[in-house]
Amino acid sequence: MIRVHGLDDDENTIDLREAIRGHSADCLAVYKRVEGETLRIGFYLPRDIGQGQKRPLFVFIHGGGWSSRKIFEDQPCWQGDYLGYLARYFAERGFVCASLDYRLARDEGQAAGYGIIECYEDCCDAMDYVTAHGKEYGIDASNMYLLGESAGGQLAGGLAAFRYDRRYSFRKIFLVNPVTHFSDEWSRMIPVNSSHLRLRGLSFEERAAFLSPLHQLRRGMGQVVLIHGKEDMAVKPEHSMRLYERMLELGEDCSLHFIQNTGHAFLLAEYTGNLRACRKGIAIIEDGCSGSSKDITH
Repeated sequence: MIRVHGLDDDENTIDLREAIRGHSADCLAVYKRVEGETLRIGFYLPRDIGQGQKRPLFVFIHGGGWSSRKIFEDQPCWQGDYLGYLARYFAERGFVCASLDYRLARDEGQAAGYGIIECYEDCCDAMDYVTAHGKEYGIDASNMYLLGESAGGQLAGGLAAFRYDRRYSFRKIFLVNPVTHFSDEWSRMIPVNSSHLRLRGLSFEERAAFLSPLHQLRRGMGQVVLIHGKEDMAVKPEHSMRLYERMLELGEDCSLHFIQNTGHAFLLAEYTGNLRACRKGIAIIEDGCSGSSKDITH
């Protein structure tokens, strides 16, 4: 299913003020240290979760071209990035939310140990931490949702699709303006040379395919919901279209939502100047999660 959404006022009832004020995590966990760099997970918890109850987990992976993160003025350190407000929004709707940070790529992914594959492996380690500490945070690990935005969409797509090392099972995967392949200008992020165990010995084209969710899709990876700004010039809409078409070829459940008159980063409420598109995107995500937060186990 492909849907094209206009910027009407149907989502004006979505009030983001409280979520934006609460963009900092309730608690932070250090899941990894890399050469002195501390990597964190920000947890956002429902107010009404009772002892012994378990709630669905919603994981968020920020974008930033794999090479930047956001720390707001009211935060002493990284506490959820631009998707922190969205994690708060869904925590208030009954999810345990986790916003993942990862090491930043250097020299456009060419520096040894600081490329896209290391960003991905950090996200895997973060997921391992979240699931290992599920009882502590009241997480139902059998009921997990995932969202990645822009470069974070590539990393989220990797968590859902890549076949090597570790696999995670998500009920639904939301990819927002995602980089799904490296056949265009984003090919600059693929290392020309690499000593990484998974990449060495591969040609440049094989490395690009190895790191592309589009070329690693598999059956049974979960329902994918793609959301893309129709006028996105940073990550062109064909990234989502090609992944959608490939999902259909595999016979997998996938929907694609284009938002008209909308460019990149529209989901970042504290960055975008297009809050109507932001609310539209949130409405699509909410619809995709309908009923999920009520799935409480004891």
